[in-house]
Amino acid sequence: MSSPVTLETIAASLESIAQQVQALDHKVTMLDQRVEALDQRVEALDRRVEALEHRVETLEHGVEALDQKVTKLEAEQAKTNLIVETYQKASTQVVNLAFGLLATATITVIVTSVFK
Repeated sequence: MSSPVTLETIAASLESIAQQVQALDHKVTMLDQRVEALDQRVEALDRRVEALEHRVETLEHGVEALDQKVTKLEAEQAKTNLIVETYQKASTQVVNLAFGLLATATITVIVTSVFK
């Protein structure tokens, strides 16, 4: 048979329920604090991400500027290489001309000496 429900049984049940509610309320409070802490961390991470995005943009501009400078230097190097190559060819031709003139002068002196 079932025991009769008494005020004491109801009071004990209510006390047990109150303790459970209090424990759940404490858990909710703790979870709320954890959520608040996580929100703060997310906000801090957002600020860091924004700072990193700004740094990346700055670096991108720097890389673009360096790329333009490298392109300009490559063009200047090609021109310089062409000038140096032309100078080397001209120098070779001048040396050949000088040797040719020396040979011609030597032959002229020898021929003039022989026919005198």
